[in-house]
Amino acid sequence: MLVIKRFDEISYKEAITLWNESWKHYFSDMTMDLNRFLQKVTGEGISLEHSVVAVYEGKLAGFALNSFRTINGKRFVWNGGTAIAPDFRGMGIGEKLIQACLEIYEEQNVDFARLEAIKENEKAIKLYEKMGYQTFEELSFLLHEGEISVIQGSSSNVVVKNATIQEVLSLSFFEPLTAWQTQFQSLKDFSCALAVDGGRPVGYAVYKKSFKETGELAGIVLYQCAIDTKCDLEEETTANLINFAFAPEAGAIRRLTMNLPKKQDTLSRLLKKAGFTTFVEQVHMERPIKKGSRNKGSKNFFRID
Repeated sequence: MLVIKRFDEISYKEAITLWNESWKHYFSDMTMDLNRFLQKVTGEGISLEHSVVAVYEGKLAGFALNSFRTINGKRFVWNGGTAIAPDFRGMGIGEKLIQACLEIYEEQNVDFARLEAIKENEKAIKLYEKMGYQTFEELSFLLHEGEISVIQGSSSNVVVKNATIQEVLSLSFFEPLTAWQTQFQSLKDFSCALAVDGGRPVGYAVYKKSFKETGELAGIVLYQCAIDTKCDLEEETTANLINFAFAPEAGAIRRLTMNLPKKQDTLSRLLKKAGFTTFVEQVHMERPIKKGSRNKGSKNFFRID
């Protein structure tokens, strides 16, 4: 017998064991210790109360994590990870977990459900498509290790400076619906940069620098980089923001972009010109949630024979 329970019904020890077991033989190493798992839960706003685990014949078999946010007046939910332990794969448990999540989304008055999936993971993508999700964009992780060259742009008056989150949020071209892990609500200790042309804001970047215990720079991650569609100097503005975010040039450090939309052609092209290579590619999927089709009270578990 298969039972779908709420994630908050299991202990933290069971949770981290289930997490690590369920990601075995995946496309990349997703394992982590309990501290990192708790950081993920809090940082990404995961609701364990509204996430689910699968229990088959008394054994933990898989899970699906959910995070909720209201953006532009709409209620969004993000699937922060769905995985099945190796011994229970091929039994249809993933579909049961997603179906249980869809019922929770209706209970929580969600308008749109979103998730990302590794592009090569065709089996998972087909499952999500079966459950009503559709791909609306592709995302890339681009990686550069070592020293980096300055990206040259044509001469102009575009200047990049440090900015506050309030300045970025106030921009008419600010985009709040980026990939979940790149949104401000998911970030900590980040920095913002603002590109200005003749006193007018024309672009922005959001990034984070990490440091070793010695204080030396260890790496830089670029989360967002956007240009005003009215800007006539897209290439130079983009180049200047990249140079600013990924400075200094010297030093063998790790530079990474997280879930960069492939549709941002200029950004991708300039990064690859600077020596960045594709590290991971994902599809970004969405499903509208039709509310009111069910009239169910909140459930603590689902019993499925």
